[in-house]
Amino acid sequence: MPFHVQCPGCMTSAYIDCICPPQLQALGAHQVGCPMVNPDALVACPPGGPCCQQDHDHAAEANACPGGHGACPEPESCRMHANVKAHHAANAMAGPAGDPPPDDCPGGHCHVGLDDCTVCRPLIITAMPGSASIVVPGLGG
Repeated sequence: MPFHVQCPGCMTSAYIDCICPPQLQALGAHQVGCPMVNPDALVACPPGGPCCQQDHDHAAEANACPGGHGACPEPESCRMHANVKAHHAANAMAGPAGDPPPDDCPGGHCHVGLDDCTVCRPLIITAMPGSASIVVPGLGG
């Protein structure tokens, strides 16, 4: 299943796909060399941009974040929240939906610029439409 991976700071993106055999994918695991092991490594932000310029493993830093942050530093223009609203709207078209998210971002997520957040470069990962794998018994599945 292909995924679009994007840095919301500079909008640099990459498309990645799992190369693991179906048996391993069914377990939710990935083999060495699969792009899904570290999607962060495949998005290279340009030098001098608004993103983290440190030479380190961005994903490892994100995994160390304690979470549960306060208010969003840019609630009206938060790109991460814009994706939440778009996801909710797409689900609402497919069937009954719960309460919609607020118009402005309430925060609580990792974001560059929050004092207690160790995430230096959050990523937006989107499963591409129509990318579901369907296994039909008896047809090689």
